[in-house]
Amino acid sequence: MPTIWRNYLAADGQMGRQNACSLEDQFSIEGAWASRSHQPMRAVRLPSFQAVRAAIVASLRHGDATLDGTARALKISGRTLQRHLGRLGTSHSEMLAGIRLKIACRLLVDSSKPLSDIAKFLGYSNASSFSRSFARLMKIQPVVYRRQQRDGKRDPARPRGQPHAIGR
Repeated sequence: MPTIWRNYLAADGQMGRQNACSLEDQFSIEGAWASRSHQPMRAVRLPSFQAVRAAIVASLRHGDATLDGTARALKISGRTLQRHLGRLGTSHSEMLAGIRLKIACRLLVDSSKPLSDIAKFLGYSNASSFSRSFARLMKIQPVVYRRQQRDGKRDPARPRGQPHAIGR
């Protein structure tokens, strides 16, 4: 344990002791502080909103859709990414939820994959947690959403099950 902390801890319980640090410790602390204050801060280039979004999509593909995983991909610290997104009016979890929702909607409509496969692809632990999240955000169950979207893609003038009349 460094001398300064040992002295501080020892002085903490002793009311009569005037100075917890030795003169030598004070100079070493001041010297260390002064040397740090003269070092220029490294400029960090902050990523654009689209770059953060692309990094989150890539991290979903790799199965590491965490704040730290995204920050690593962007070559910045997790805390810097948090502050940057806060200034942009969002958060990593909000962006991740939005991206997952957009991909989920596309997969539900354009594929016949089971919910469990979609959930796994999006990084959910199981189909149930995916369904709860989807229903909370969309106010509709994913299977109902899939059915409604597919029914809406059909020609509204043509009854279900009737083939197109070609050449009429």
